[in-house]
Amino acid sequence: MEPRETEVKLRMNAPRTRVAARLRFLGASLHRPRHFEDNQILDDPRRRLYRSGSLIRVRTTPHGATLTFKGPRRVLRGIKTRVEMETEIGDGITMLRVLARLGLRPVFRYQKFRTVYRKASVLIALDETPIGDYLEVEGSRREIVRISHRLGFQRTEFISESYHELFEAYRRLHHLSSKNMVFGITTSKRG
Repeated sequence: MEPRETEVKLRMNAPRTRVAARLRFLGASLHRPRHFEDNQILDDPRRRLYRSGSLIRVRTTPHGATLTFKGPRRVLRGIKTRVEMETEIGDGITMLRVLARLGLRPVFRYQKFRTVYRKASVLIALDETPIGDYLEVEGSRREIVRISHRLGFQRTEFISESYHELFEAYRRLHHLSSKNMVFGITTSKRG
């Protein structure tokens, strides 16, 4: 059986510190402190991965880099599930060069700050992005619903879109050019 990712995103409307305090109150513990992530989505010139609903991502953080494959998603009652295979890699830049030799090039790049909490088998990521702050809750369907409700969210607020889709929707809404678009974090590194 292939490994699967089951998750939802939730748009945070409260300050990050208040959400973090609520997570600790609910018994979640800090799993990975706040860190910077640089994410590059790759595809071939014909965008075959995109058209199939799949993606290849190279993510670089201060702790190292990972290569991720995500298969087509299925959404049931607002919760997204898909095959996800991920492995640590030694050098993200070298991996990008290897993938380029295989015909895959970056088609989208985004950056964020992420803080990860854990409550039992559920991972809750607090993501600070240039288009707003989000929670990403990953675990079993039952636990996702339970944690989300305890945080004050209803199923109608579940977001099943990827960050790529959220950033693209933001770009279109604000009439931003897609040419060489990078959704980056400013050097001020919001506190």
